[in-house]
Amino acid sequence: MSSEEEDDKLRDLEGKISELRTAEKELFERARPVNKELERISKYKRQCVDEVHRLTAEKHDREQQKQTVRRLIELEADMKRVKCENEALKRTNSKCAVTINNLKQSLHDGAKHSKNQTRKITELNAKISAMQQSRSADIPTGSGTGNSEKVTELQEQLHQTNEQLSKTTEELDETQRRLSAVQERLTVAEQVTAATQQRALQESGNSEQLQLELTPQHQPTARAGLNSFSASLNQN
Repeated sequence: MSSEEEDDKLRDLEGKISELRTAEKELFERARPVNKELERISKYKRQCVDEVHRLTAEKHDREQQKQTVRRLIELEADMKRVKCENEALKRTNSKCAVTINNLKQSLHDGAKHSKNQTRKITELNAKISAMQQSRSADIPTGSGTGNSEKVTELQEQLHQTNEQLSKTTEELDETQRRLSAVQERLTVAEQVTAATQQRALQESGNSEQLQLELTPQHQPTARAGLNSFSASLNQN
């Protein structure tokens, strides 16, 4: 190819390049509004997606908050009920303890009385034996009438004392049965009290965990329930 042909070829290519640049520039200018609109649409779409995520998260948080507050209210009611049960059990324990002390005292007094009656019976038997021996010795002389009357009187006393001893023994047995029943009730009450206190501690721990789950932005909503619940815990 000659030099002139090469120059012509170069000029032709440069002309085409210039035309292409001009066409490219025109297309860019034409596409600029479309690109801006696309950018605006994309930006608005991102904002809408972010807003959806935010609203969804807030709705989820509110639902969780409502559930947590409901659980706290339920726990507060359970704590009050457990506290009432615990107080009732304490009163029952106190009554049982008083009853046991009274029954033990009755047993002690009854045992002491029974011992005295047993000693009295022994003494009466000894007197009767002595009187009977004395009456046998006095029969030949005809002076056994007074002794016989005395023996009869002592035997009557012995009979009455035996009856009193039998009655006292029955009372002691009944008191012992009542004491055993009350002690059993007291044992059951103490076991129930221990279980109630354990349940109260567990529910208290659950309530503290629920309070930790409350988010700061929702704490004012549940403040009234939390304050009363905390006061109930402090009283316990």
